[in-house]
Amino acid sequence: MCETPLRSGLVLDPALTRAADILLLAADRVAEVLAANTNWGASGVRDGQYAVDLEADAVCLDVLYSAGYRVLSEESGVTGQPGSDHAPIVIVDPLDGSTNASRGVPWFGSALCLVDPDGPAVGVVVNHATGERFVGMRGGGAERDGVAIRPSGVTRLGDAVIGVSGLPSHHYGWAQFRAMGASAPDITAVASGVTDGWCDMHDNGHGVWDYMASVVILEAAGGVAAEVLGRELCVLDHTARRAPVVAATPELLAEILRQRTGG
Repeated sequence: MCETPLRSGLVLDPALTRAADILLLAADRVAEVLAANTNWGASGVRDGQYAVDLEADAVCLDVLYSAGYRVLSEESGVTGQPGSDHAPIVIVDPLDGSTNASRGVPWFGSALCLVDPDGPAVGVVVNHATGERFVGMRGGGAERDGVAIRPSGVTRLGDAVIGVSGLPSHHYGWAQFRAMGASAPDITAVASGVTDGWCDMHDNGHGVWDYMASVVILEAAGGVAAEVLGRELCVLDHTARRAPVVAATPELLAEILRQRTGG
């Protein structure tokens, strides 16, 4: 295989590097939409959807269609250009954390994941509040702003700071927890060692667009992920819902899962 190094010294397949550039371009187009946006009103299409969510989706679709991809988007389902039925698919959450963005909470971004015939291949998350750009590639490591990242290495729940989505049923025994309101940047925080784990407290709380890009980044960085009920995380079904759990280490993941499942 022909390979090429990135700035951080990671060695990657140039085809995946090109795909990452395309996904980053789509996220940059969303940033332009957000910079110009003055309307945080509802879309009128479905509950909980903002008008700007549809604008962000439209610019993502434009970039991804131009690159020949199909798309599975939170906002528009599974779509593609004529003749693209067998093309690789990009899972997209154009604006993860829309409510945070609407209220000025600086924790929101775009999440995109390329899935090729071998499975999840490239994950990109751009935190539009901070400008941080995370990229992870299958077999190639993960970066934040061009610098290699690793999880914290914490193994004990009692030493860990854990992010959550939803309300835990009891105190899990962690050192501290955080509920920040956007799963894609939540999971990249684990990938880069800012927090030590993250847990969905709902059995069917998240669509694949919420977590798949950041899970690719996390695993490429050396972290681990699971699904609370043992289901496949990468599911190309707009109606499917999952309960992801991620951690810096297998030991910590096992502890979180024991608390989450009551095992």
